Amino acid sequence: MNFVPVMLVLAALTNQSEPTDYRTAFDRAMKGDKPLLVLVTADWCPPCQKMKQTTIPSLISDDQFRNFNFATVDLDRDTIDARNLIGNGTVPQLVIFEKQNGLWQQRRLLGYKSPDTVKEFLGNTGPVLTAKNQALTSGQ
Repeated sequence: MNFVPVMLVLAALTNQSEPTDYRTAFDRAMKGDKPLLVLVTADWCPPCQKMKQTTIPSLISDDQFRNFNFATVDLDRDTIDARNLIGNGTVPQLVIFEKQNGLWQQRRLLGYKSPDTVKEFLGNTGPVLTAKNQALTSGQ
């Protein structure tokens, strides 16, 4: 019996910083105290692939990254959720939803970014925009 796949599944289930589907991360954010972090990408987008293959994996084990419920949303496979999150914006795009004074706020980081830039973004630097109600929905 090969235990490697079992260990990978167990690791994914116990580590909330690993990417999950949007609805799961959304539900965790609603029920818990961690903000929601979403990476919106597309398969045809080279900067998106670079973010998914280099930037995000280098941050997964970072304590700061673990403070978020993280999900990825593909623009082509999850069009409705992606468009609710970024409107007609470009990809890649990182979006943080967090509660401040009882209201959901959002911040965005557009385009390919290095791990250091993403860490600064996660550290609560950058513009804060009031989230539109439809932007923070489970898509159901």
